[in-house]
Amino acid sequence: MPLTSHFPRSTTIPARSLVSRLCASRTAQFLVILALAVAFRFPAYGEWNYAIDDQYYALVGHRLLDGDLLYVDIWDRKGPALYLTFSLIGLISRSAIAYQLVATLVAAMGGYGVNRIARRLAPAQWALLSGVVYIALLNRFEGDNAEAGVFFNTWLIAAAALIVSRLDRLSRGHIDRAVVAAFACAGIAIAYKQSTAIEGACFGLFVIVMLLRGGCKPLSVLWKAAPLALAGALPMLLTGLFYFARGHFPEMWTALVESNLARGYADPGIRFKGQLVMIGMLGIPLVFGGIGLHRFVTEARTCGEPQRREVLAFVCLWLAAALFGLATFPNIYVHYAQSTLAPFAILCAGYFIHRRSPWLGIAALVGVSLALSGTFHLKDRWQARSAAREMVDYILEQTPRRDIFVWGNPNFLYAVVGTRPPSVLAFAPHMYEGREWTGIDEVAALRQVLAGRPSTVISQFPIQAAPLNMTNVRQVERYVRACKRQRKFTIYDHNGPQVQTVFSGCGR
Repeated sequence: MPLTSHFPRSTTIPARSLVSRLCASRTAQFLVILALAVAFRFPAYGEWNYAIDDQYYALVGHRLLDGDLLYVDIWDRKGPALYLTFSLIGLISRSAIAYQLVATLVAAMGGYGVNRIARRLAPAQWALLSGVVYIALLNRFEGDNAEAGVFFNTWLIAAAALIVSRLDRLSRGHIDRAVVAAFACAGIAIAYKQSTAIEGACFGLFVIVMLLRGGCKPLSVLWKAAPLALAGALPMLLTGLFYFARGHFPEMWTALVESNLARGYADPGIRFKGQLVMIGMLGIPLVFGGIGLHRFVTEARTCGEPQRREVLAFVCLWLAAALFGLATFPNIYVHYAQSTLAPFAILCAGYFIHRRSPWLGIAALVGVSLALSGTFHLKDRWQARSAAREMVDYILEQTPRRDIFVWGNPNFLYAVVGTRPPSVLAFAPHMYEGREWTGIDEVAALRQVLAGRPSTVISQFPIQAAPLNMTNVRQVERYVRACKRQRKFTIYDHNGPQVQTVFSGCGR
């Protein structure tokens, strides 16, 4: 337990107060974070169309349960752990609220992990507030449903918490099972999203430096680092062996490696503007995290606790790795910032320590995050379920054979209607985005879908992407001109109302 005698007296709390009892119970701290995670997320519970990515993860998870092979029968470029998670959830229930509840629990576990790491730098009440800040920031950066970052962040946080819990042993040149477990957690995170290998590598670098400082010779460090590297690589090694044994290693390699390297970057001007927007969105955690870092550094110079300095160095390295990863993504999307949120939230504890009233920080970090998140666009949330239900009922009425083709965002419609996607490229952006590269001929894939004469096409016009694969866009436009009926529906996602056109009586 970290020493706290150097903190100002203004942070002490009467022993019998509710806050004091809360700070003394880890179980109570987790329950508070869990309750707030539910409160921050519940308005969107039951909305299958809330987020485009999340619903696709659920669709793929369901398809795996029905016998499809990932990367072969249904395609995406993210790691297998993400889809296996949704498959496991689907064994319990295939409803949207099932994966939303699991994601809420996982987010709360991440918030609790942030709390435990921050506790090594700050008193308990402010460390707890860091955990709350984390789950609120998730809302702001599109992690308020079941985005991949909700899951892989929690595994990275677990890895970080295990490493900082063993700093005393690492500083003496020793590793134990907890350190190996930390890198196993990092390896699982990589199996959710490959880019987390950047954070995993930085964690490894930190441990190597600690071992060297602990008096280990370079050869001894290599010997000790080997099981850590193996633990981190094991999930993806097992994935590779599985696909190799089935004769589908090339498909797996194309999806996980080649497609991520070959997809097009945004134009430099557009990318630069996107980075500026991202910096602006991160402005509040940057400011409060920066103030907290300054406070922690000032204290670290005087407190005489080496482990506090080491924890702070680790968190700063973690944040630097996450920011580096964010800067190197080929395109900029809001949810890419999720990997930075845990270290930012930990540093924010330094701000709260030296403020008599935490309300400004709470208002900025929690209040603004919730106000700007799609979850609390309450008018949209109120209408979303009934609007989606109306569209689904119409599609079922118009399509007795269930042979639909989704040319737009609501890809979970395949699962809702109860049909198999007509192509391995079930995620429509893989067919219509101009910079996309899947290793599959997207034009031929769409031509094959339309040759199957789907009775109903669900499309969003205009498609919200640039540049577009105009060859494919024109294919669909020609096809729907021959459809007998069309009807527009307004449905809602985290960005607000979206107009979808249902073309029916097609292909006859």
